[in-house]
Amino acid sequence: MTLAALLAACSPGGRSGGAAPARTNEVPAHPAPAAPPTPERAFDFDPALFARKRPPAPGDWLAEHDERAQPFDAYAHGQPTRPTPGRRSIVLQPLGPLSPPARDLLEALGNYLAVFFQLPTRVAAPVPLPALGARTRREGGTSWAQYRTDILIDQVLAPRLPTDAVCLLGVTMADLTPAPSWNYVFGSASFDRRVGVYSLARLGPLTGSPAARAQTLRRAMLVVAHETGHMFSLPHCVRYECLMNGSNSLAELDRGTLWLCPDCLRKLQWNIGFDVRQRYRALRAFFSARGVPEAVAWIDRRLARLDARPG
Repeated sequence: MTLAALLAACSPGGRSGGAAPARTNEVPAHPAPAAPPTPERAFDFDPALFARKRPPAPGDWLAEHDERAQPFDAYAHGQPTRPTPGRRSIVLQPLGPLSPPARDLLEALGNYLAVFFQLPTRVAAPVPLPALGARTRREGGTSWAQYRTDILIDQVLAPRLPTDAVCLLGVTMADLTPAPSWNYVFGSASFDRRVGVYSLARLGPLTGSPAARAQTLRRAMLVVAHETGHMFSLPHCVRYECLMNGSNSLAELDRGTLWLCPDCLRKLQWNIGFDVRQRYRALRAFFSARGVPEAVAWIDRRLARLDARPG
């Protein structure tokens, strides 16, 4: 199988049905919950921990998509999707059958999103994949089922949006396509309706060596956290090496970083209102429990620099 498109939901403004909401220059009326003061330097570029965006190689996302950096004020005044007092949960919706290793992966992703976004996160009861829109793909003597993202969004997910959910993320081990003319995608979303669907089918093995499973988990964390970031209206980042960089291939995804750059962190913190230090400590505990020492070491350096006296 050849890579045709990665993460269709990554196209800024890309939507699967539904009219775009009206945009105004007024900041949303519901402010984020009060959080402990955050050191201003948390949102400064720190060259010891972050890197400027490298020039794209042929075939990379930015080699094929002309994107511009979004200033913070444009984000804050652009009516981004935000939690409200009644909608503060991230809900993962399993679609189709999941093996025990897939269920374990989904549980880990739910835990990760809870600490990454500092919001309640839960895994809903699974629902079956619909027959409508399914097709059989054949290549090299192998055949497999593939499902339409627009049908999953319109007919399966949107009607099931829980009343307390800031977003509903369908997660499946099935292969996805947005249209008959496409090869495949890893995901797609309707941001205004707060729903998206993402496939873990092509991220790697769920069983096998610890190294292979660790790579699959890392890819899944990158994909799901990136796409959930889009659900909070974060656009692609083009200034820094950042979790919100667009990806056009598995190779480019593997070069990506698990961390939000200072610009994107500032937007998300303003949106949700979390304590930056507390969030890093929760991420540290997550990575420590799963034996990811390089992530733990990076967070330790980040916290040390945030806690250092200025000057």
